[in-house]
Amino acid sequence: MTYGHRARIGYTSPPAATEVFPYEFYRIAPAGVTLIVSTLAIVEMNRAEIDQSYDASFELAKNLARAGAQVVVLGGKPINQSQGLAGVAGMVDDTAAQIGVPVTTSLDAQMAALRALGARRVAAIHPFTDSPARDEMYRAELAHFGFEHVGTLGAGAAAIDIGGLPLETPLDLAHRIVRAHPETDTLHLSCPHWPVLETIERIESELGVQVVAASQAIFWQAFRMCGIDDRIAGYGRLLRDC
Repeated sequence: MTYGHRARIGYTSPPAATEVFPYEFYRIAPAGVTLIVSTLAIVEMNRAEIDQSYDASFELAKNLARAGAQVVVLGGKPINQSQGLAGVAGMVDDTAAQIGVPVTTSLDAQMAALRALGARRVAAIHPFTDSPARDEMYRAELAHFGFEHVGTLGAGAAAIDIGGLPLETPLDLAHRIVRAHPETDTLHLSCPHWPVLETIERIESELGVQVVAASQAIFWQAFRMCGIDDRIAGYGRLLRDC
């Protein structure tokens, strides 16, 4: 028997220094499910780093498959859609054909989670600095997948600093954006590399909205693609009920 005797999940992690994602993975992963990580180039989240990471993702995906991953998740929504939203499905299919194992993306996992919960009016919070370009990215991707974007709010952190944000930050942002947009039925906690896992249940119970957190959605999608259908309590409706 090996540590990953039930499933071994590969992930191309955008941050050059990755901390939060594996910590949260092992907080919730069932026994016998393990994570294989290869890191990319994101430090400042600029265009050059995104392009470099997009190109590197394919070689890293091959390495993850060779290492024994049963499914590979291509991380980073900005990286996934850097060549256009319409090209994401083709990228997934091409990569899967090349490496011989199923492939998904951070973007697909999050949109699939929103569909699974029946989301309609979605507000997004994230760890970065707000900008018109970032707001438009959220609006465009949600519209592309059939959801209404009602608002966006960021924590104002630089990409290299997001892992050290206080645990209270997502809860504070959630309260602020739902007050500003009471029509919200689902809150999207974008980016899987800031600490959110501890607050998902509180947000759902205190604000009466559904929550899709990026990390939670990636774990859920990868587990289900590997045939792991355990219902996991304590981290929101998605992992508990879907």
